Amino acid sequence: MWKSKDLPELLRAVAQYRDYGHLDRIPQWEERLRVNELELRQFAALPHEDAQPQFTAGLPAAAEKPAAVPLSDGAPGTALAIAASVRRGEVSVSEIAEAYIARAEAAADMNLFTAFDADLVRKEARELDDRAAKGEDLGPLAGVPVPVKDYMFVRGYPRTGGTKAMPASLDHDDAPVVANLRKAGALIGGMTNLHELAYGATGINPHFGAVANPGHPGHIIGGSSSGSAGAVVAGLAPVAVGTDTSGSIRLPSALCGATGFKPSYESISREGVMPLAWSLDHVGPIAGNVRDAALLFAVMAGRTPETCVPPSDLKTGRLRFGKPTNHFYEEVDGEILSRLETLITLLAGEGHAIVPTPLSAVENCLPIHVQTVSAEASQAYWQALAEHPELLGEDVRVRLEVGQFLAAVDYVKAQRLRTVQREALQAAFADVDVLITPTIATTAPKIGATSVIIDGAERPLHPALTRFTTPFNQSGLPAITLPCGVNSAGLPIGVQLAGAFGSDEQLLRIAAEVERVIAKMLG
Repeated sequence: MWKSKDLPELLRAVAQYRDYGHLDRIPQWEERLRVNELELRQFAALPHEDAQPQFTAGLPAAAEKPAAVPLSDGAPGTALAIAASVRRGEVSVSEIAEAYIARAEAAADMNLFTAFDADLVRKEARELDDRAAKGEDLGPLAGVPVPVKDYMFVRGYPRTGGTKAMPASLDHDDAPVVANLRKAGALIGGMTNLHELAYGATGINPHFGAVANPGHPGHIIGGSSSGSAGAVVAGLAPVAVGTDTSGSIRLPSALCGATGFKPSYESISREGVMPLAWSLDHVGPIAGNVRDAALLFAVMAGRTPETCVPPSDLKTGRLRFGKPTNHFYEEVDGEILSRLETLITLLAGEGHAIVPTPLSAVENCLPIHVQTVSAEASQAYWQALAEHPELLGEDVRVRLEVGQFLAAVDYVKAQRLRTVQREALQAAFADVDVLITPTIATTAPKIGATSVIIDGAERPLHPALTRFTTPFNQSGLPAITLPCGVNSAGLPIGVQLAGAFGSDEQLLRIAAEVERVIAKMLG
């Protein structure tokens, strides 16, 4: 396939067979495929597996839910603190709304939103105040502003997916995940900007503007849940809603300094949420700290907050941290490695065990991912591509186009290989409670960069950013990124924790313990 004289003819033949046309774009298709040439060559060399494709790992029989603990107030400005103040009658939702609107309008040049309606925010705040005045307990998110990624149905707002290639959906009610937020008393805070169709890792949107990385001008914020992470780190809201297909919650969170949680596959409903790659898509929270992330997760998933939110005086006991011996600590920026080694040493000093953990098959994650996301995304948006390709941003258009050139037999092979990888990851938790890894192998690249230099080697941007996040989309295992300080240039560093399938509450408690140790490390 990769003989230079043969590839253009192959692309031409497939495009003509599919009646797509646009043959003048063959050079762009060839260039884009060569971005993933390494992964495609590696995939071709992988042996076939007989494992049956499956899209979720088995829930461990021994998984236990933590006991319910009454919610305690968080630090000032957190979602927990805001909700507690509203429920006690110390502040009105309308007062919170006015302060939120002022912050959002002051940050207009950051391109955090695709749609923001101050009058609608005020109207919904008054409705919440009226309910409170009648003696109603608004719920665990009482009055908390919650911006929502423009990738799901929200009553009163258009759903655009960050694109102009399809008409915005207008006549809809809330997606179930958003309905859960409203039931818990949340104040919906507008629709956040994203990489177009959630299909990219930079947060640069040609239709709604590039989302700024708060405090780090000139550097990408990451994607695709760019506006949601930016809204939290810029101080607009304590929490926000994102989605994650290749790392789209964890990448922007790590690159700008937020906490981002991708829960177990299908633990939060995706009804009313646009698809990118149906077997990889997750919905989850972005927050300023673990307890707020846990609160938002509980509400979004329809669970009891008292069993999800770690208590402020948490005592975890001795934990077993699995430090992978392959893949996750290879080709990583030196300052990131040094920071994680310091953290791991401190965790050991707190009495926790550090367990060297080999993970077979995980090194195949990117070859598997390229085959999977390319096929599923191209199928999801083929109609938009066929009808209005000129309305798509170039980076998303060409990625959707090249999906037609990957064979169906390779898609099925990738799903069989996913099963092997998933079972290997799940098996690791027989000996450890959690895996600890870098979230990303680098800090936020410069805007416009198409590659990064890591450990002296140049790597294409997108694979370099997603090497450590994609295994947990492919396996469906829960994973969370925590801010772990900054490098010598002041750019945020993220640490990723991953747990067994279905262990979301336990993972959040472990994350709270790691967050405590990070705070101690940073002084």
